[in-house]
Amino acid sequence: MTAIGALLTAIGLAAALVARVGVAPAARGGGVAAHLARLLTMIVLLLALRLAGSALSSPVLVAAKMLVAAWLPFVTLRLAEEMVRRHAPRLVKLLALSGAGAFSLLAIIFQLVWAGPALIALALFQAAVVVAILTHLWAQRGSISLAERHAVDMLALAFALALPLLATDFAFAFPDLPFRGGSFAAIVFVLACSRLAGVASRPLGLLGDVLLVAGAGVLAALAAYFAGAPAALYPALAATGGAAAALVLLIERFADTPVRGEGILAPIARAAPDEAAILAAHPLLANAVTVTAEALSDLPADLLAALAAKPVVTAARDPMSETLTGAARELLARYGASHLLRLSPAPSPRFLAISGGALDEARLTRELTIVARLLERAP
Repeated sequence: MTAIGALLTAIGLAAALVARVGVAPAARGGGVAAHLARLLTMIVLLLALRLAGSALSSPVLVAAKMLVAAWLPFVTLRLAEEMVRRHAPRLVKLLALSGAGAFSLLAIIFQLVWAGPALIALALFQAAVVVAILTHLWAQRGSISLAERHAVDMLALAFALALPLLATDFAFAFPDLPFRGGSFAAIVFVLACSRLAGVASRPLGLLGDVLLVAGAGVLAALAAYFAGAPAALYPALAATGGAAAALVLLIERFADTPVRGEGILAPIARAAPDEAAILAAHPLLANAVTVTAEALSDLPADLLAALAAKPVVTAARDPMSETLTGAARELLARYGASHLLRLSPAPSPRFLAISGGALDEARLTRELTIVARLLERAP
């Protein structure tokens, strides 16, 4: 690995560590955040092993690196399943699991075969599982809330942007590159994770981040040009400038993670016990849209009563009624919401349309259910 390659790997490692620490509070609640934390841990391990390998040539490091790379597709598949709350087809699971096991054996038992055919097989295996993951996400995106759909689309975009960069890590296919794109692939994915951790998990947001990073790289190259630096240094300086900009962006974005990790119950516990104070206690509630019975007059009365019987309405499938499931999803899509919090039940039901992030969707549902119970007793 060249010096610039080692520097980019170090920046990518720092970015992955920032994201891993940033999602830790949400990961304690399980769900998507827990699977995302596992995937970020794998990325941290892979980049750390690559960086160690640039300073120390050891068959053990090579085996460890390939072992992590073999299990990355399976961990990614588990994250995708959790995001859409649907199991992938059995064949896809078997492919990911058997491939991880087979390449793990190659890494541990036959360390010396990591060249040529083995690397090509690993690349094909990773690409096949990623394509299967994208297919699964696309097939199931209609069954989840709008906020979750945005997150799924953003994750798919991150894969699409990262795959060409990952391909450059295979030196046999791209032998003449000054540095590899694997570190940038990790940075793109971590940028997506940073948006997944907030409420702005939209594909256009990720594209904006990528353009910002690319712009920083261009500015670094221009600065080198006007400073009279040799032209051969421009690509390395542009890459370093872009990676450094991404790291600064991630640090700034995850700086308020403790606030996000606190959830909505702690601020509500400190508020006065009336409806207005409870709803003003947290930005997620204060910025939500009130949905009155008049706004829902197009719904049949029995269907509206069934929705109002729930303290919190989500896009999760109701096993008792497909009609109720469809109505809930239509309402959530109408208001761009992930949850409808019941403010008052029949005869004039009112809801609060809340758009939360997809990272801690399950925890948010539990907390909003508690809030709904508190509002029932608030003066």
